[in-house]
Amino acid sequence: MTTRSEMASLDPPPVPSFDRQAPSRLIEALLVRVSLLALTWWVLVGGTDGWGFGCVAVVAIAALSLRLTPPARCRPRLRHVPGFLLFFLFQSLLAGGDVGRRTISPRLPLRPAILHLPLTLPPGPPTWLLMLVVSLLPGTLSTSLGGRTLELHCLDHGLQVKDAVVEVERRIARLFGCPPAPGDDG
Repeated sequence: MTTRSEMASLDPPPVPSFDRQAPSRLIEALLVRVSLLALTWWVLVGGTDGWGFGCVAVVAIAALSLRLTPPARCRPRLRHVPGFLLFFLFQSLLAGGDVGRRTISPRLPLRPAILHLPLTLPPGPPTWLLMLVVSLLPGTLSTSLGGRTLELHCLDHGLQVKDAVVEVERRIARLFGCPPAPGDDG
């Protein structure tokens, strides 16, 4: 017989709802999304033809996008973008050099491992950006995100992967102006 606590653990995670967001943030997000989608429609159609269907499609898709990906609680701060881009470029060059060195090395120094690293960034765009950027660190590839834990494949478990991920998290938190996710001590 299934207990009540076991049944609760089988429930799907809650879907983000509109009532949890500030109404002004939802309206702003809706206007931005409608504007971007309308611009995309205009470029695809090449003029004013088809706007009857286009308006309905743009509003419906914008509303659906709000349901599936609600507005982020924190946004990128433009003054931190140049520093982050420099960091990103430097890390990309290091990663390319590392892969090149491993490719031409006669000993092919590979000691692969799967790491499970807890995250402190809030869910949403900051975490998504982390997963993308971490994949460009030397010898790493983010493979999945389970709850607040990132699964990461690395070519060499001797690399300081955890320290590198913590540094990327710190830089992304600064870029977005994000506090740690609820429940995190750091």
